[in-house]
Amino acid sequence: MQNQEVLRNKPLSYEASKAVLKSLSLETREAINRRIPALRTVNSRLPYVLENVRIGAKYFQTNGREWVMKPVWVQSSDYPLRQVVDPEKTEVVIHQTTQNSDNPLNKVVGQRKRTATIRQNKPRKETYYRVNKSHEEILEKLFDEYVKNGTVVRGSLCFGGIPKFLRRRRENERELKIKVANLELTVYAPNDYDQFFGFIDMDVLENVRIFEIRSSLTLLDNPEIKTCKNLTIYSRYLVTPNNISIDQLVRLRNQHLKLEIISFTLHELQLYVQDWITTGREIGTRFTWETVPSVNVLPILEDLKTHLGADEAGSHLDYYFSDKTIHGNGITLKMGEDRELVMYCGKNKTQFEMEVVSSTTATDIVPT
Repeated sequence: MQNQEVLRNKPLSYEASKAVLKSLSLETREAINRRIPALRTVNSRLPYVLENVRIGAKYFQTNGREWVMKPVWVQSSDYPLRQVVDPEKTEVVIHQTTQNSDNPLNKVVGQRKRTATIRQNKPRKETYYRVNKSHEEILEKLFDEYVKNGTVVRGSLCFGGIPKFLRRRRENERELKIKVANLELTVYAPNDYDQFFGFIDMDVLENVRIFEIRSSLTLLDNPEIKTCKNLTIYSRYLVTPNNISIDQLVRLRNQHLKLEIISFTLHELQLYVQDWITTGREIGTRFTWETVPSVNVLPILEDLKTHLGADEAGSHLDYYFSDKTIHGNGITLKMGEDRELVMYCGKNKTQFEMEVVSSTTATDIVPT
């Protein structure tokens, strides 16, 4: 009994303390920082496990909290009747949906200004701060507080453009590696994400989603984009022509490429399909095209069948994709001795699907 009492009172070793802290939630670790000074140093050195992170030019969001930076207007010294933005001051609005009202970032944003009342039916609290720092300085401090080398993001890491401080760091800092499977990028400038992927653990990354802004898809030539497992490109513009070229698409080697609200001519699609055949894409490689709402995929399949000399899959299409909703009949094209290319209309009539399947599973099922 005495030995058990001694064991219970014996403090944890440094390594054991790290292991325990790593397993705790973000909120618990922040509470430890405030209430147990003895653990503050080791706790601050360990990376967090976060649910979702969103970072933009003037906002930072994670785990139910969002910091929004707003300009502070002051009277102009030259023109007393005019107001100008003070570059050295920022108003920070913190939106919080968690239960913990003791904000851990007081040390970052400074003295609290006021707190808004919680609206009924919306468990969301708003706190306002006036800070003698630029919005870029505040954003950098928030980033350093939550994102460290080895930080894990279990949901999605979303960037609305790359903040200036990260552009400065990417040349000099290679110690930072973020472990994230799902990455979402909104592209505002052609070179926004140059060298950015040096901060991402590519062994963990699986899914990349790009929100395309006009004249900025040079990102598709990035080696990490070309070879990531699943790539989705979403266009914000329902106009043609798109700034995505077939030449760019054929250079991509993703296991699943998905295009949303992007327009192609029939000729461009024919060229893309033919490239898949001539380059011998791997079995399991898949392409999804969510067309614009006015485009019906079924006539496109008929045109491809005629132009490429494809065969109908007929009712045997279910053999390949029994777990999917399929409209109409699909078509197939041989790709050598061991594989073939199957094309069909997906869950709605605006979804074109294409996938490379093994011919061995299709012997005597699909006519060739």
